Amino acid sequence: MQIYFEYPKYLILVAVAIAAATSFLLYYKDRLYKELDKWKKILMASLRFVFVLIILLLILNPIFKTSGILVQKPILVFVQDNSASILLNKDSTYYQNQYKTELNNLFDDLKNKFDLRYMQFDEAINTDSVLNYQGQLTNISSIFPEIISSYAGMNLGAVLIATDGIYNSGENPIYLDNINFPVYSIAMGDTISQKDLILKDIMHNHIAFLGNKFPVRLLVSAEKCSEKESEIIIRRDEKIVYQSNFELPENASQKQIDIELHADKIGAQQYSVELKKLKDEISYENNFADFIINIVDNRNKVLLLANSPHPDIGAIKYALKDNPDFELEIKYIYDFNESVKNYDLVILHQLPSSQFAATKVFAEIKQNSIPSLYIIGVNTSIQAFNSIETGMKIVSNSNNFDDASGILNSNFLAFDIGVDQSFFKYLSPLKVNFADYNFENEAKILLHQAINGIKTSKPLIVFIDNLNSKNGIICGEGIWKWRLDDFKHNSDHDSFNSFINKTVQYLLVKKIKDKLNLEFKQVYNENEPVIVNVAFYNETFDLVPNLDISLVLKNEENKEFYYSFLNFGNSYRLDMGRLEVGRYSFLVKTKFDNKNYEYSGQFLVKSINIESLITKANHQVLFQLAEKTNAKVFYPNEMREISKEIEANQNIGDIAYKNEKLHNFTDLYLLFFVILLFAALEWILRKFWGGY
Repeated sequence: MQIYFEYPKYLILVAVAIAAATSFLLYYKDRLYKELDKWKKILMASLRFVFVLIILLLILNPIFKTSGILVQKPILVFVQDNSASILLNKDSTYYQNQYKTELNNLFDDLKNKFDLRYMQFDEAINTDSVLNYQGQLTNISSIFPEIISSYAGMNLGAVLIATDGIYNSGENPIYLDNINFPVYSIAMGDTISQKDLILKDIMHNHIAFLGNKFPVRLLVSAEKCSEKESEIIIRRDEKIVYQSNFELPENASQKQIDIELHADKIGAQQYSVELKKLKDEISYENNFADFIINIVDNRNKVLLLANSPHPDIGAIKYALKDNPDFELEIKYIYDFNESVKNYDLVILHQLPSSQFAATKVFAEIKQNSIPSLYIIGVNTSIQAFNSIETGMKIVSNSNNFDDASGILNSNFLAFDIGVDQSFFKYLSPLKVNFADYNFENEAKILLHQAINGIKTSKPLIVFIDNLNSKNGIICGEGIWKWRLDDFKHNSDHDSFNSFINKTVQYLLVKKIKDKLNLEFKQVYNENEPVIVNVAFYNETFDLVPNLDISLVLKNEENKEFYYSFLNFGNSYRLDMGRLEVGRYSFLVKTKFDNKNYEYSGQFLVKSINIESLITKANHQVLFQLAEKTNAKVFYPNEMREISKEIEANQNIGDIAYKNEKLHNFTDLYLLFFVILLFAALEWILRKFWGGY
């Protein structure tokens, strides 16, 4: 043990001197003790010296350091596959009962040697100890980054994973890097193919138009089926809409079956596809699947009219193409001879230009109050643009251009932009005119221009409300780069697509008719949370915060559930979590200015049924993983050997750490009682020997 003082060590001598002087002056200079025996004076002086010295030394704030050896057992992480595919084999009864008992026995053996940790996975990772095999997806690759981050810097000895090797989410774990520990496996499931007729996939469009026929393609496979044919039955609202026999594909092969259905009912329609059961199939769950298609009566017609081909056009096309509310047409002004009055929105890319004034087009837009989105570029004629009454004038005395990044206007509240604010921070700059901008009507600036990182008051994206319509203006070209930026940072185009869709939706809405506005999906997968967003507008169309908004949810059995929305700034959000498969209706209620407001709607929760599509275990993945990490694969009947095998691995063992700690003497409560004891003993002796 080593002792350190906060103050210089020479003060220790000062403390000794003070304690000695105190004792000497009291017992050798005081006449009261002149006749007292010498040994008695020495004893009492010593007691006084000790407790005074201790008190003085504590004032110097002494710290002492202790060291010891800490032994840490190797950590063994046991990871259990809890997905539904585990039970889709002939040994399902074993895995539901006896397997769990044998697993507990294995844990008892492993606890003696290892620091045992437990994890469970399917589509997500958790530490739940309840094993029910109800996971709807299997993502084996997700567990290893979780283990690496959770046990970094610790004595991680090995991982023992119990799974059938089937994965339908994430990547093949064989290709993961940084697995620097042995991965042992318990190979569950059955690698022998069983008799099974499988509906592997349903391919269809997301939308269809009322009165039309829409195609549906089924992919069917058969494993060890002796029958020659089966039957397809498709139902909607429990009524059969299609029924036909089909020949079974050859063993282990797939067959493609094309069907046409009639779109005769508006809204999200749920269809149930059934392959008639064959005798003695290993699983009937994969004979059924649902699909949902949104049947619409009409869509908003959007015209993208461009001066010439440009990458911006493709970016907008791909952002809007999957939205069932829009029907996008792309035209070029040099061969456009049609009228624009039948379109609900016109997107004008670098028009008017110096080559094409397009006066007829702009006259029709003005005459019919068609909302428009202008994208200004190097080919735009600024003089012609200023003449078409968009509500904004560009004042430019040169043909020079700047590269301008976008800075989000934090006060922009015209509509929900559909993306996180961080989206705009990594976007490439657009090429803009070196100019000033004047507004004739009230302007709502979404993005300000930033030149060389310096924010200006100039708009990059702005919206202007005219008398009967809205105009949006993107003051630069190059938004195609934003789509690439989105993919670079997020590995998808979702944020860019959402932003473009929200922009178009805002321009199409001429007037807010309903104060209570809801945003929700018509179809949710069973493994995703059901989220509903609400916005409430007052008479001047400003968002209203701090309202009490409730939702009553009703399932197909007419059972009701009650929820309340949470207030997030000027909007409201409700997360109902995962719901069971089925059709739901709901009613949203609130009260504002002594008036009641309601909104009713419905949505579907769709079964994904992915786990039943593959019933044959994939143990090859486990053997490859074991070979890569110098480990071994065990079968359930070899569970007694697992503990011995892992213990025999010489690379897995205890680690001894030298553990040093600093302690403050003031934390030693026993020292207080020592001081008290010495002081009390001195007081008693003085009183007994006549000191008081």
